[in-house]
Amino acid sequence: MQILLKLFLFLIDINQETPLDFFGLEKTDINLESTIQQASVSNEITVNSLKSVFQNIIDHSKTGGLGLVDIENIIFFITFIRFVILAIKYNLKTSFYISGISLFASLLWYFHIRDMGMWYEDILLSNRLTTRMAEDMGIVSLEDSDIVISAADDVNAPQILKDNPFLEQDTLDFLKTSISLASEKNGHRIDPISMLISAIPENSRTEISKLYYLIFSNILPNGWDYIDQQLTDLLPLVSYLVIVRLNKKYCPYLIRWHWTFIFVNSFVEIEFVKLTFRLWTFQNFVLIPQGRLVESTEVELVYLTIITLHYLFNWFGLLHAMCGQYFYIPFIVENTEIHIGKRPLNSIYSGGYTAWQNENVKKIQRIGKVKFPRLWWGWFGRANQNIDEQNFRKKQQKLIRKKGFKNFIKKFKKWILRN
Repeated sequence: MQILLKLFLFLIDINQETPLDFFGLEKTDINLESTIQQASVSNEITVNSLKSVFQNIIDHSKTGGLGLVDIENIIFFITFIRFVILAIKYNLKTSFYISGISLFASLLWYFHIRDMGMWYEDILLSNRLTTRMAEDMGIVSLEDSDIVISAADDVNAPQILKDNPFLEQDTLDFLKTSISLASEKNGHRIDPISMLISAIPENSRTEISKLYYLIFSNILPNGWDYIDQQLTDLLPLVSYLVIVRLNKKYCPYLIRWHWTFIFVNSFVEIEFVKLTFRLWTFQNFVLIPQGRLVESTEVELVYLTIITLHYLFNWFGLLHAMCGQYFYIPFIVENTEIHIGKRPLNSIYSGGYTAWQNENVKKIQRIGKVKFPRLWWGWFGRANQNIDEQNFRKKQQKLIRKKGFKNFIKKFKKWILRN
């Protein structure tokens, strides 16, 4: 850890709390000089610095939670920290592979959190933890849903956005609109088919024009919308089947485990989403019109609690994925590992620890004469680590370091001979 602290003193200016820049928070000055003599950081300053960072993050989240940009910054910041630590422990190549695998797994949870926003929609605005995330996704309340906000209404918007509002659209809509605008001139289409239709004599053009407009104004737009909707619904499932199931030998275990866990867990959490909407509907269309405000407040507290627990659970999974770790949830984990099997112990790229998979660990705890399933397996699933796994990881570390040192010697010899 001392090596890591010294490395950061060479890379950054220690006069500011660098992690705060990722969240746009107020910086706290520390009276340190970024010199080689000051490379040794005392424990007191380190603890105070971390306390200041976490306190500012908590204060920042109190104003509406973390937005999508904040979540992205946290993912890349933790990935960078792991990359540096693993580079010191192994080498740059191995660190890049491990960090890339955990980054991909954490992005799966990030997109799942975004899906959560699309499930709950404007209900997220009532929760303090998810308000900023809902605003980043462009979610508005039902009262403001009829108000269309565009760049044309913004005084500070660039002139190009005011003249071309379609630039604000998503990728597919932007592509369709740009092609449509490029194929029109003075209100007439200039695509090859339209030019061919215009060359047909007037007496034969009427029937053909009806067919032409039927195809291009009705069939093709409706067909495109239908295909687009089907692809939107099927793309996550198809991607999972192609990457995780059909090409599982090329997909690291950490990615397969987290992706399958999200897929299996979605069947459970969607029921909580439906329950939330039922409670919200009951509150707004039954309790409030009847003036039953006390009951309305209690119902609101129930569904906001469900949203909070759902949000925190997704963050729980996201943090494990960022750190290349696993966690245990009864029933869901068992079903996940039925599909993908146990974690391979002969690879350092398979991630952290899964103590519940070890055969030498008891999976049942006895309390009196009653048997209860074991729910806690230590931090990051590391309880009672397998001795064979410990020995294998130590051997792998030695081999990687030895191989890296030999490659360095070869490159150094080539550099000396070349000069």
